[in-house]
Amino acid sequence: MKKLILFLTMLTLVTSVTGWAATLQNTDSQAYELQIQESGRPYGSQYRIIENAQVEICFSGCVMTLVATGQTVRVGPNDAVVIDNGVMSVTAGN
Repeated sequence: MKKLILFLTMLTLVTSVTGWAATLQNTDSQAYELQIQESGRPYGSQYRIIENAQVEICFSGCVMTLVATGQTVRVGPNDAVVIDNGVMSVTAGN
């Protein structure tokens, strides 16, 4: 039992150190639908970000498309994406 707890603790620490994700922030007062195509995944997924929210997303990088406008951006795992006035902007991470 102690070995299992130790293993799970180490796994949590390793994934928290290596599991960087992009930050997605919506500064608008409306929600948006996004189409997300993550790197290495054969299919895309729909994502809804609510108004005035910030989340971590795209752990391996992805391509995001804002459904309302068709704007598409490529996002790295350490990047920050901000939706402001219906427009996405990307700031490159380290």
